[in-house]
Amino acid sequence: MYHFQLVPSIYEFEKFHEFAERFNISPEDVIFTEKLFYERYIKDKVQCRFIFLDDYGLGEPSDLVIDKILKDIRGQEIKRIIGIGGGTILDITKLLCIKDASSTEEIFESKIPLVRDKELILIPTTCGTGSEVTCVSVVDITKKKTKIGKRIDANFADSAVLIEELLDSIPENVFTYSSADALIHAMEIFVARTGNPYNDVFCKEAIKIILSNYRKLVKNGLEERFKYIREFLRAATFAGIALSNTTCGAVHALSMHFGSVHNVPHGESNVRFFMGVFKKYAELAPEGKLLELSRIINEALEIDTDLLGSFQALEEIINHLIPRKRLREYGVKAENIEHYVDKVIETQQRLLVNNYVELSRDDLISIYRSVY
Repeated sequence: MYHFQLVPSIYEFEKFHEFAERFNISPEDVIFTEKLFYERYIKDKVQCRFIFLDDYGLGEPSDLVIDKILKDIRGQEIKRIIGIGGGTILDITKLLCIKDASSTEEIFESKIPLVRDKELILIPTTCGTGSEVTCVSVVDITKKKTKIGKRIDANFADSAVLIEELLDSIPENVFTYSSADALIHAMEIFVARTGNPYNDVFCKEAIKIILSNYRKLVKNGLEERFKYIREFLRAATFAGIALSNTTCGAVHALSMHFGSVHNVPHGESNVRFFMGVFKKYAELAPEGKLLELSRIINEALEIDTDLLGSFQALEEIINHLIPRKRLREYGVKAENIEHYVDKVIETQQRLLVNNYVELSRDDLISIYRSVY
């Protein structure tokens, strides 16, 4: 049996003002964003209320930040809430829509009914997380000292809106890490044990778009990224559609704890474990969907090689765009690797059950050491 759904209505606009006019933004609406985006794209174009993440602390989404915002908006009459930003803002915006929520703990431990009492519009400013079309929020839970994802079916957006203008000055590192995150979403889900033929369509297209354009950027330079930004933005949403129907696997599981402990952004954390996990898959089960993935990579990169050659070419192109960095350079100690893996096994079963093949504790330790 397969189950596939696409809940948000998806809109594409070239400019922010086109969105504002189409959606008739009013004083009853609240926009949650960063001051940078407000000043650069939004100021003087809409009349509504604003919440700025900057006033609470930037960085990865933590329960402490979310709790402060929930406290400040409690009791306010809000018709629609519009999240404009990267994955942090979009993930938090979903939680701000939960009826009568006063804390992240209430939400993540389901202590209140997880229903929504506000219309939700999500607008990405990166080309990576796909959060605009998923119902998952990933939050750094401080008392557990790790990131945890929470799927809340009520938190699919009413509208996911792609606005090309909002990425017209995306920094190189934000672009590379976010687009690589989208690629990892597509690849992990394509080989996932809970995948399905409907997901495969979106995963394949996302992989082809990202890798074929990566090839052009390796040749012509990252400053050319703006020529293809609409394609990258769309590819991230394709991968997000797949992500809305299943979960990722070991790459995300390993990166969650590492990113939380070492304060490393989500996309960057994923990149550090990406090839280690897929090389382990190739070692354990070089067959089936992994071979099909190899053919997709070969087509996108216009090469003709075997499975290991595909992954070698993929690693080379990733390393060209994103300089390789070992975990020890972030402060990971060799003697702590087994503890890190045990924490992943304890907290990330939601993701680990979706691996291409089952990975033992020893396999996860081996992956960690391979990228250490």
